[in-house]
Amino acid sequence: MDESSLYISKIMFKNQIYKYEGQQFEDLFVSILSRIYTEFQAVKAYGSIGDQKNDGFDMTTGTYYQIFGPEDINKPKTIQSAVTKLEKDFVGLVKQWDNLCKIKVFNFVINDKYKGVPSPIIQKCLELGKRQEYKDITLRIFKAVDLEREFEKLNEIQVQDIVGFIPTPNIELIKMDALKETVDYLLNKEMDFNQSENLSVPDFNSKIKFNDLGHRISNLLMTGSYQVGGLEDYFKLHPGVNSILQEKFSGLYLESQKRITDEVENTSDTRFMYILNEASPQRTTAIQSSVLVLMSYYFSSCDIFEEPIESEEIIDDIAKKTSNIR
Repeated sequence: MDESSLYISKIMFKNQIYKYEGQQFEDLFVSILSRIYTEFQAVKAYGSIGDQKNDGFDMTTGTYYQIFGPEDINKPKTIQSAVTKLEKDFVGLVKQWDNLCKIKVFNFVINDKYKGVPSPIIQKCLELGKRQEYKDITLRIFKAVDLEREFEKLNEIQVQDIVGFIPTPNIELIKMDALKETVDYLLNKEMDFNQSENLSVPDFNSKIKFNDLGHRISNLLMTGSYQVGGLEDYFKLHPGVNSILQEKFSGLYLESQKRITDEVENTSDTRFMYILNEASPQRTTAIQSSVLVLMSYYFSSCDIFEEPIESEEIIDDIAKKTSNIR
């Protein structure tokens, strides 16, 4: 896998981490580990007995995993739930599995969404590890960054199994059937949005620079922009679609800002890939080519990402603030 594809695939993986909770996160975890470790065995819940405090294990190493995928690990109630779950699940695991397959390592897997694990959870893990009855078991907190390290062990085919088609600048010429499928999907996609009436069309390169988009993502946008003419022909044949899609993409951008905060590494690139994924009805070359052309179109009209602030506007703003102080 080349450097650009590797970079984009990692951003696509991180978007799954930011989005997935509960069962989706557990499925992601199991999908990755089962591809890396041939002896890893996922444990599915069975009737009233559930999984008996074991989401997956490797009997050859005695390594066990219990998974917790909350919406926000930093909420006080969630922290308390995590502390309770950690102790209850670990104690239950020892009781129900240790005699069958000796427990050597216990991993409490948390989707912390790269925010870090709150101290009460870490303290509970340390406290359990110091108990005499568990002295032969290593307890660990397994975070999003640890799952990312496992993801990095996958080969190219396995990576695509996890994140789907990885877009490249060598996109196909836009196909009308793929464009129609994409448009129909977006028209029916429910979301909260604020209608945008922004008529500004800033310089394309200036906007890329202002939003701090990396060169790999910039290449995708630039390549998509070369086919905007075909998209405009489509809009002429389908009156009203343009304005509705404008609202949809504006909504997707606002959604990406809520899910991917400014503290996230490579913020703009990650938001871009979030929109690309959410706007794609399926992950194929033709579909993602259509979405990239659409994103280039609405990027140029400032419906997604921020409009560059001209130097004159900055000066005027400073002058107004100075005048107010006086």
